[in-house]
Parts: sequence; C-alpha cells; structure tokens
Amino acid sequence: MLKGSESRIENWDDLRYLMAVHKTGSMSAAARLLSTNPATVSRRLARLAEALGYELFHKTPEGWVASDAIGTLLQSVSSFEGEIESYLNANVALGGQIGGAISIGMPGSLAFGVLYPRIAELTRDYPGIRLSLHAQTYRETLGENDLIISPIRPQQGRLIVKPIGKVHANVYCMPDSPRNEGWIGLHRDHDMYEPMQRAMDIMGGRPPSLRLENLHDTADAIRVTGLPGLTLRIDAALNPDMKLYEPSNPDTETALYLCYHETRRRDPLLQAVIDWAARAFELAEDL
Repeated sequence: MLKGSESRIENWDDLRYLMAVHKTGSMSAAARLLSTNPATVSRRLARLAEALGYELFHKTPEGWVASDAIGTLLQSVSSFEGEIESYLNANVALGGQIGGAISIGMPGSLAFGVLYPRIAELTRDYPGIRLSLHAQTYRETLGENDLIISPIRPQQGRLIVKPIGKVHANVYCMPDSPRNEGWIGLHRDHDMYEPMQRAMDIMGGRPPSLRLENLHDTADAIRVTGLPGLTLRIDAALNPDMKLYEPSNPDTETALYLCYHETRRRDPLLQAVIDWAARAFELAEDL
C-alpha cells in the first residue's frame, strides 16, 4: 500500500526505469536499454520505491521480478507507452510515410528460415522501418519487444494473440551418420518441451552429446559433424542429403503465436510489420 495521501511520484521519468527493469529482468540490461549505467537505474528505482512506499522488485535466479504490489502500476504504464507509440506512429503515417523501429522476439531458427528471405520486401515497401530481431524461443511476455512469435500461447496480460502457423521438427541425419551413438540437441531449458522429449525417445533416452542454442544451428552441426540431431523440417529441406533418422516417426507439430499489446492495435507501423510477418509465414515452404 501507499504511504498515504502525501505519497506521489515527483519525477515521472523514473517510470521509464521501472519499465526497463520489468521488461529486461536485469539492471544492466535496463541500463543498456536506456543508454545509462546500472547505478543510475538502481538509484532511480530506490527513489521511486521510497515515493510509493513499497519494494518494486525482488531478485530471483531468473532475474528481477516485479512485486505484486506494482502489478496495476505496470499495466497502466505499459498501456500508456503503447498508446503514445500508436499516436506518434499514426501521426507519421498521416504524412504519407510509415517508419520507425520495431523489435521482434522469436526463435532464431525461424527468423532465418521465414523472415530473412522476406526482409528485402519489407524494406522496399517501407524504407523507413528498422527491425531488431531477438532470438527468444519459449516466451510468454513481450519484454522489451514490440511483438513476439512464440510456441507458447500467453495466458495473461493485455496481449492480442494470433495463430501464425505451425512448425515441424524431427531427428535428421546424413547418409553416413552413425547409429546408436552421439547426437545433437538443444540446451537443457528445452528438455521439457515436446520436440526435445520426442528426440530423446527416438535416440533411446540418451542425452545429446552436443547441445546448441537453436534448431538452425543444429542443422549446420548435423551437416558438418555427420551426427544425427533434432532440427526443423524447413532447415533439413535446404540440404538434399539430409534425411529422417527414423522415417516411421512423425514430426512434432508446434503451433506458433504472434502476440502484441492491445494498445498497439491501431499502430500503423506495428501493423505493417505484423502483416509482413504473417505473409512471410504464409509463404514459407516446408515449415
């Protein structure tokens, strides 16, 4: 609760620091986002916490997590940010141009196979758009992104969630890949999800002998090392020599969701990028 009726925020700019830590989960990452230093971020948060009368965050192994007490405040500030972005971008669009920076969080393997081939189209149609792509796989919140494409459907928050496609994965190998030996998979934080669980079943329960960050990297590693490994069908299709390790095992099929804050539904800049991304997934072959 607030200290009392005398409590108020003297410097509204402190809310930028609050949101930066909430989005990134890190003092240092928030400092980079705001082009400052962690000491300044910490000092600003301390001042805001004193004004409000309660702790803003608590430290966890995953980073700084907002306290329940500021949940409503975070929602209000996030909505305000979205409304301002939409308003400013709409004003630019009235001048006949759409431009600005958009950040997308999505699996890096899909960025390579789906979005990269279509980026030239986006820059041709909208020369003023600047994209930042962040490799993130199992994500339920926007964080510092304007939109995310995730295999997890968010259940909370004021997000608009749209199915954007399905992606297929399986264990692939080269013609001379060894059987019943080492194989290539993803980092341990993927082990709870179906693609890695299915791959471990196919490989007889043995853990991977090599773990990598994303499924595009595993495709390259399968080709270079000759070991079998988990990868996407879209990546395997790029190498004519790559084949299914166990042809009788069906692919894992994972639904993908495009998500953004509801206050950005009328933002012409964000909507232009969303339409482009949706078309890229629609046109992707062997997904």
